[in-house]
Amino acid sequence: MTRAADPDAQRRWEAHLRAADVQADLAAALARFLTLLVAWGGAVDLVASLEAAPLIEMVRESLVGLPWVPVRGRLLDVGSGNGFPGVPLLLARPGVEGVLLEPRERRWAFLREVVRELGLQAEVRRERLSVHHGDGYDVMTVRGVAAATWLADAGRVLRPDGATLWWTSGSKLQQLAGMAKDGRVLECPLPSPAIGSIAIWQRCST
Repeated sequence: MTRAADPDAQRRWEAHLRAADVQADLAAALARFLTLLVAWGGAVDLVASLEAAPLIEMVRESLVGLPWVPVRGRLLDVGSGNGFPGVPLLLARPGVEGVLLEPRERRWAFLREVVRELGLQAEVRRERLSVHHGDGYDVMTVRGVAAATWLADAGRVLRPDGATLWWTSGSKLQQLAGMAKDGRVLECPLPSPAIGSIAIWQRCST
């Protein structure tokens, strides 16, 4: 299900992104992503709203994680679904190789199209984290997936100094702090703190 590019839509998205203080080159790339997201969104039910404001906010929330993503390295995005936060982070870090895990067929197909159209250094795999055999990742990103689903595998797939970034609510962050016996949890607020924050999980050094 290939969707034709819409130059007018891309220009509108780019203007929205520039107004949100996204730098020009990144705004152009993200505009292409958002154009694809909206083109597929009605058929695949990727996001709750296709309006500009919530989608731009999702971009901004994704980019909050950028300081924990190296300029070069490997990123694993778990439950990639609609592409947030993995795709914006990979667009902002073109030197990073990505693996996007998405078990649902139509969302997997969407992500494959995104990777192809945007020329991302990324592979899309139709699988869950529990059966993923990769390791040595510098960072793992997770949004919309419960901590119990990824926590047991975090240490297995990450480098010893790697980090998991989990976009979540404040109450769930406190739950994670109680569950993560072999790691430490830091908090980074999102642009709208009422929405939640990023929990940064890192393995405790020995």
